[in-house]
Amino acid sequence: MLTNWSQQQSSIGVQPEWTDAGVRALFTFRHHPEDATRSLNFAFQDGTSPEATVANRALVAAQMGVDVESLVFIRQVHGTDVAVVGAAHRGMGVLSSDADRIAADAMVTDDIGITLCILTADCVPVLFYDPVHRAVGAAHSGWRGTVGHICDRVVEAMTREFGTRASDLRVSIGPSIRSCCYEVDDVVAEPVTRAFARAQVITPRFGKPGKYWFSMQGAIRFDLEQLGVPRDAIEDTGLCTSCRVNHLFSHRREQGRAGRLAALIALA
Repeated sequence: MLTNWSQQQSSIGVQPEWTDAGVRALFTFRHHPEDATRSLNFAFQDGTSPEATVANRALVAAQMGVDVESLVFIRQVHGTDVAVVGAAHRGMGVLSSDADRIAADAMVTDDIGITLCILTADCVPVLFYDPVHRAVGAAHSGWRGTVGHICDRVVEAMTREFGTRASDLRVSIGPSIRSCCYEVDDVVAEPVTRAFARAQVITPRFGKPGKYWFSMQGAIRFDLEQLGVPRDAIEDTGLCTSCRVNHLFSHRREQGRAGRLAALIALA
């Protein structure tokens, strides 16, 4: 787990500790590094023009050392489907909105010409790296995806497609809303309790019947450890999007008017 996230940060985001010569990975911030009047929004929304959004994507790609045309986006639908992507998907969604993307909430690839890109603004972005079989994955895990064990689905897909072993994986949990700020009601708490009966990820709120604090990150970590991913191979940026809304986008804190952060990963 990251204990000092500032040591891994750059002007555009924070990198997983395991980022090395074999893989490039990044969770972006909301600040534009060249213009304080603009945001580094990665989505075609929140008042950002399509041209500015594409320019933001190109800027981040350049600083990561990847081609902007290598980026692949999916149409995130709060499900648990995992898309296997390759050369045919290069540039999917870079210049367009959801209509041209595959409907899924996670991607995996072993193609060095592909950069997986997940968009979030409170939901949990999770990046996966298999240094042994040279494969990567990325997941968008909101409460529905977390309850549906989407990270399990990613590991299963990497195992099936690339021969990945859970014990070889390096995983990073990115900036997202955390139990300090993520209040849920019984509609969410009941399926969470059923899905994670052995994990303490739901805490009743004192003096507020029917209200709970939910740790999606704790649930995701529980799933990964149950699959056999080593505890010390699962790192967490520790950043709460709601607490740090001056640095990160938060859909809940900004009452639906937030831009989108990006979680990107590519084999080098």
